[in-house]
Amino acid sequence: MGFDQISNVWTAIFPLAVLLYYFFRKKFVTTTISSTLFWEQSMRETKVSPYLKNLQRNALFYLQMAALLLLLFILLQPFLPKDIVADGHTVFIVDVSASMSANDSDQSLLEKSKTKMRSIAEERAGESFSIITTGKEPALLLRQETDERLVLASIDGLELNYEHEHIGRSLDIVKSITSQTGADVHIFTDFLDRSIFMESENGITWTVHNNEVPLDNIAIEKIGAIHTVDGTEAIVKLSNQTLLKQSGKVIVNNGLTGDKLAEQDFSVEEDADALLSFKDLPLLPAFHVHIEAEDDYAADNEAFIVIGSESSEVIVDSQLHELVKKAFEAIGLTVSSGSVNEITSARDHAMIVTNETSFLKNGTEPVLLIGRNDSTAEPISGPVESSNDALFTIASIDDVYVSALYPPFEGYSTLASIDGKPFIQKSPRGDIIILTDIGLTDWPLHPSFPLFFWSSMEMLRSSSDIAGIFMPNERKALLTGNGTEGIEIFTIDDEYVATYPAGGNFVAPSKPGIYKLMDGGKERYFSVELEHDEKSISYGSSYKLGVDFAEGTEKEEGKQMIGWLFLLPVLLLLLIEWEVQRRRGYPN
Repeated sequence: MGFDQISNVWTAIFPLAVLLYYFFRKKFVTTTISSTLFWEQSMRETKVSPYLKNLQRNALFYLQMAALLLLLFILLQPFLPKDIVADGHTVFIVDVSASMSANDSDQSLLEKSKTKMRSIAEERAGESFSIITTGKEPALLLRQETDERLVLASIDGLELNYEHEHIGRSLDIVKSITSQTGADVHIFTDFLDRSIFMESENGITWTVHNNEVPLDNIAIEKIGAIHTVDGTEAIVKLSNQTLLKQSGKVIVNNGLTGDKLAEQDFSVEEDADALLSFKDLPLLPAFHVHIEAEDDYAADNEAFIVIGSESSEVIVDSQLHELVKKAFEAIGLTVSSGSVNEITSARDHAMIVTNETSFLKNGTEPVLLIGRNDSTAEPISGPVESSNDALFTIASIDDVYVSALYPPFEGYSTLASIDGKPFIQKSPRGDIIILTDIGLTDWPLHPSFPLFFWSSMEMLRSSSDIAGIFMPNERKALLTGNGTEGIEIFTIDDEYVATYPAGGNFVAPSKPGIYKLMDGGKERYFSVELEHDEKSISYGSSYKLGVDFAEGTEKEEGKQMIGWLFLLPVLLLLLIEWEVQRRRGYPN
């Protein structure tokens, strides 16, 4: 046995002070006086007794000394030597995807994993631990932390992020932080195949803790909805991932209020799919669908959908410059060219880019107009002067050269001008008009060229009440207004979620559902949907790969603290001391 804090030996002055007190304490004797004649003399303090006599038959003294000596012993932090792995490094890779919320014997897979992690952390107290959570962007919560309290607190604080695990990215982080020292890596997930470990790593032991029990699951595989003349039609695809025939009920609710709109019973054969159709639903912007069935995984029993102008398809008028089409392709949109007749027939499901001015009056959705087919351009000179509009938040066009402009539209607001003449306008409906041809500018030579078209598409979409569809924790740029408060996110029940000062750093919430986006006082809706890969539960045997880390490395002498074992005896001594004092009374 040894002591980790020998410097605390100075606290021995406290029991020494108590000892000196008992050496020199004065003793009082209760005496029966037959007369008041000797009262004063009899009540005088008796002379000091011999030193050792003060310590005889004094239970209170021994109890106090025992308690103080035990406290001194605890302050010295006694320990017993034990063998530990030299430079032992344990790494936890924790799958926090939605599938880890599946229940096994009334406990989620994540909670079962946390129990295993706590056991390992307590068994290896004093060694270093690192904790990594999975996802598109794996998070390193702890790195070589030796404080057991911090390790256990980090384990207790683990929560689901609902996005797909992408464990391969977490493995890359492990290899980078353990390339020099090696580690004992424990992976906690529902299932990880051995084939992912194609190459062995020197000094690294892989222990995979899989879900070893098959779990029942019925999932909403897909959901689609479209507005029609008679209302809204929705189709729900169910997937039975069990070996038995399953039945239940599908309920469609208003996504904004939660009111029930329709319900339908279903029955699905084992390991099969089923389609359910819902017609004549109200014309609503959002729907919430959930199933009532007995299974072990609830996260994929719900689905959310918003209906609006969230299409990523763009139709560019074939009369426009070829670079316009290239700009939309550069920002990742699906682009096709077409004639005026083809654009007219497809405008209900795609964004329109044309120079045909008649589209400004036809239809209900805004368009992007580049040039005019009903007039001629006149020469212009001078710098571009843009307003403080959200359209130019990401793409500044002040350095663009323009040689000619078309006549402006009356009653439209001006977003940018040249020499006092409108260059870019916006209609009351939300149409964006560029009053020049791309060939009359040097705009394609500037980085702002594709960015401006991205901003234009986002602004055309923002005219609706729908902000889009997102995956959990998806990063995506949003075009924001001029509000100083930035973008605020709320649940559909008006619970605050987050604030983003600029749309460029927007991150979708992690939990699937329908949310509100507040931008400059305007309210829009968006949905967070569960990824397709998270709509199933896998299982398999746990396994271990690599050389045993404990056997393949040297061991050194560690410390097992034992001071906490003496806290209970100290409390017991204090309790006995209090009882002795109570029975004897203060006069004695």
